[in-house]
Amino acid sequence: MKTDNIKLAIFDIDDTLIKRGKIYIEDSALKGINKLKEKGIEILIATGRAYYFIQDDVHHSIKPNYYVTTNGASVYDDDKNIIFKIPMVIEEVQALVTFAKENQLGVALKMYDKMPVYHDLNIFKTVYMQGSPKQHILEDLTDKDEVELAPLGVFMMGDENLIESSRSLSPNGFYAKAYQNAYDIYSKDAGKIKGIEFVLDLLKISWHQVIAFGDAENDMEMIQKAHIGVAMGNSISSLKEKADYTTSDIEDDGIYRALKHFNLI
Repeated sequence: MKTDNIKLAIFDIDDTLIKRGKIYIEDSALKGINKLKEKGIEILIATGRAYYFIQDDVHHSIKPNYYVTTNGASVYDDDKNIIFKIPMVIEEVQALVTFAKENQLGVALKMYDKMPVYHDLNIFKTVYMQGSPKQHILEDLTDKDEVELAPLGVFMMGDENLIESSRSLSPNGFYAKAYQNAYDIYSKDAGKIKGIEFVLDLLKISWHQVIAFGDAENDMEMIQKAHIGVAMGNSISSLKEKADYTTSDIEDDGIYRALKHFNLI
C-alpha cells in the first residue's frame, strides 16, 4: 500500500493512545508520533472526550495540530480555540435527562467547559473518571430537572437495554456504545467524520492522505475512509473486519508497530 502521500495521522485516545484508566501516552506511541512530526505529517486527535477531559499528557507530549472532540461535535485548533461546533437539540436532551432520572440511569451533559451530572454523580466520579485527576469538570446538578443550554453530547450509564429504549426520544441523536453499560449520544449531524472533514478542508488534503488509528464503534467510519485504517489489537471485532490492518494492543507497542509496518517511521 502506498504511504508516501500521507499528510495527516489521526488518533483516537482511549485504548488507542492511552489505555483506558491511565493518563499517560505509551512511550512507544509517543516515539512513533514524534517521528511522524519530524517528517512533516500533521497530527489530529479524534476523541469522544470533551476537550477539557483530554488527558494533559496529550497536550504536553504530542502537541496536536487539531482536536476533533465530543465525537466530532466540536473542533479545536492548537491554540485551544473552538473553530467548529454542532450542539444537540435541547428538547431531545431534556427528554433524555428526564428519562434517565425516572429510570435511575446515570446521565451527564458534555458542555463546552464542564460536565453537569443530572443523575448518579457517584458513577461518574468512579466508573466514568476511572481515577482521572479531572474530577473538577463534574458539576453536581442532581437536584435540577431542567436543562438550560444545548450540550455537545450526552453520556448515559446503566442498563444497556434501558438506554437503547430511549432512542425514540432523540431522533436527531446518534448512539455510540463507549464501553459496557455506557453510551455517548451526540447529534447525527456531528460524528468524528464531520469534524475530521472540516480539518481536511482547512488543510486542503483528502482522505487518501490520511492514516487513522482507533478501537471502538465511534472510530468505524474514519477507519473505513482513511487511506490506511488501523485497528488496535484491543479493538472490537467489527472494527478489525473493516480496517486495512490490525496491529497489536496499545500496551504492546501497537501504534509504533503499525507505523513501522507501513514504513512511515
